[in-house]
Amino acid sequence: MTFLSSLLRDRWPALLPIPLAILLCLGLALFTNDPWPADLADSNTFFTSYASSIKSLDPAVSYYVHEGQILDCIVEMPLAYDYLARPYRLTPMLADAVPVPAYFDRQGRPLPGDPPAEQVGKAEYVIALKPGIRYQAHPCFAVRPDGSPRYRQIRPADLRGLTSPYQLPEAATRELRAEDFKVALTRLCDPRLASPVYSTLASFISGMAECSQLIREDILRLEEDARRDGRDVDSHPVLPDYRALPLAGIEVLDDQSFKIILSRKYPQLTYWLAMHFFAPIPWEALVFYQEPAVIDARLSFQNWPIGTGAYRMAVCRPEDRIILERNHDFRFDPYPSQGSPEDTAAGLLADAGRPTPFIDRLYFQFERESIPNWIKFLQGYYDDSGIPNDMFDTAVAMNPNGDLGLSDDMQARGIRLTTAVAPTIFYFGFNMLDSVVGGLAPERQKLRQAISIVLDYQEFIDIFRNGRGIPAQGIIPPGIYGSETGLASVNPFIDRWDEVRQRPTRRPLEDARRLLAEAGYPNGIGSDGAPLRLYLDHAKAGDSSFKAQFQWLKNCFQHLGIDIQERPSDLNRWRNKLNTGNWQIIFNKGWLADYPDPENFLFLFYGPNATAKTQGRGANYVNYESPDFDRVFKKMETMADGEERLELIRQANRILQEHAPCCWGFHPTDFTLTHGWLKNYKPHQMGKTFMKYRRIDNAARSAAQQAWNSPQRWPVQAAIGIIALATTAAMWKRRDQRKN
Repeated sequence: MTFLSSLLRDRWPALLPIPLAILLCLGLALFTNDPWPADLADSNTFFTSYASSIKSLDPAVSYYVHEGQILDCIVEMPLAYDYLARPYRLTPMLADAVPVPAYFDRQGRPLPGDPPAEQVGKAEYVIALKPGIRYQAHPCFAVRPDGSPRYRQIRPADLRGLTSPYQLPEAATRELRAEDFKVALTRLCDPRLASPVYSTLASFISGMAECSQLIREDILRLEEDARRDGRDVDSHPVLPDYRALPLAGIEVLDDQSFKIILSRKYPQLTYWLAMHFFAPIPWEALVFYQEPAVIDARLSFQNWPIGTGAYRMAVCRPEDRIILERNHDFRFDPYPSQGSPEDTAAGLLADAGRPTPFIDRLYFQFERESIPNWIKFLQGYYDDSGIPNDMFDTAVAMNPNGDLGLSDDMQARGIRLTTAVAPTIFYFGFNMLDSVVGGLAPERQKLRQAISIVLDYQEFIDIFRNGRGIPAQGIIPPGIYGSETGLASVNPFIDRWDEVRQRPTRRPLEDARRLLAEAGYPNGIGSDGAPLRLYLDHAKAGDSSFKAQFQWLKNCFQHLGIDIQERPSDLNRWRNKLNTGNWQIIFNKGWLADYPDPENFLFLFYGPNATAKTQGRGANYVNYESPDFDRVFKKMETMADGEERLELIRQANRILQEHAPCCWGFHPTDFTLTHGWLKNYKPHQMGKTFMKYRRIDNAARSAAQQAWNSPQRWPVQAAIGIIALATTAAMWKRRDQRKN
């Protein structure tokens, strides 16, 4: 012990690095870069992310795609889209069948078959519900022994410290009733909600405008009563009884069926029945979230929606994460049993007939930056991902056929690439009210056609989108009824068909210059001898990516000798310009399909929908008006699919191609990466109710995470060796010094 004591006393400074190195090694051995809570390790949880803020998960208000992917896991609608079927096909969800409309004339007499729209005075859709569907268990359904609501007039003390309504001690469920649809549709008429679809629905559902006025009056009466009782109606808004307010467009027939009544023929209603705006809402939930104590606890329906879906909200922190958990009251809803031979080959029917959902928990993480999201995906901590522009060349490579495919590294990891042309268009628009670029005079058409030729959107896609998109020939995206392929798709005013490449190509520059001269601007010079100057209005000042895109535009316009200048505005000013028609040209204005029908795109050019004419309510942003187009559109709008309708769609498209109110831009292609352990994945551009069909191979994921994230211990081992050698050398040196 004397020797050891002497060693520790005299040489401890030299020995100190050894235990420190050992502790470092142990620490690194225990270290993990897993970003998820320990209790979720190896759990049956799907991990994904969202990059935009969640504004609302209220089905009456939510209108963003990233919100829909969460909300549509919680709520359900009368109809849905078949997960595997292409083209898109509606199928019953809460309803027991896809409803068939009954038509009546203006005297209320039944009309047989599919009558012309001008004969129809009323259309009725009867919807019968599947039996036994129940809501997710929630405190709003809990009752006392006497049957009264358990959580009515809640005391603030009962909610102190709670961050979720599910932390209350009692919860219950109940069966779905037809009345819940009456509540939901009447609530859409509440002007305080400012539902983005109210005006559209009010144009064909009977009595919505009248109902909105009744709600307005009811609110005023209730607020007056509340103020007399000393209540603050600003912090604790009043709640009209939507059950009692009349709405002519919906009639509850019994507990399991209801009728929707339209004021005109509108076949697209069935598509609306597959959107979350038509999700049922239980009255009990609205009353619960209107409790003053619940409002003060910052628990709201827009963050904690209730539905009949496969999942319910578990954690709602929109600026951090949202977690959904399995709804244990979910009905038997089997995985699809029918699909294409390609679906069978891809293993998409392996779970046919099995009850869903397959995954216990859905974890949505808010990721503001794309690179951290990408790194976590490569580490195996996210199950799916898009591809950041900066990482595109890492993930995607050109195959020998000239098509984009996965890089060797991605393939080695078992990652899959799925692509799908989105039902979306981004276009370059001309203000048809403008004195220079607008109007239907032949010379104005030629000016717009000339500009459209030099705006080579294949080049734009290659430069700014890594090839992710296809140039548009018209307004209707591929996959939507009425879209054409091959030679039939070509816009003859702008493109030619390339027989060798079997695709459209831009007409030559000489054609554009000829059209420009015929428009009165030879070589870009007007009759006054000055170069033609055009103005691009936008609200993207300071956006570096837009700066590069604008330079591309300038280069395109220079081919014609046209000078294009920017007119930037702040967002509010820009919106005012758009709503009043006080602009000249716009760039990359977009539209995403609400439903897969050509009407949802062609209506963007229907004259009565002109944005300036409707003071911002209409979606005809370019303010295009053509009697010929309007006549064809109105006839096509309400017609059943078939050869006659298809011919009308072609006529409408040709009119738009010739008049050129837009350079048609491009349809984006979505690139999605998924790990091999995520099963039953097939992209669906319309529905968002399919998370219940996905399945995780947990064992494969855990093995990959361990392999891809195991600590590299050799640097630590090498460091320990170096420290040990250095320590030994120091000890021998000290001994030699002592000897001397």
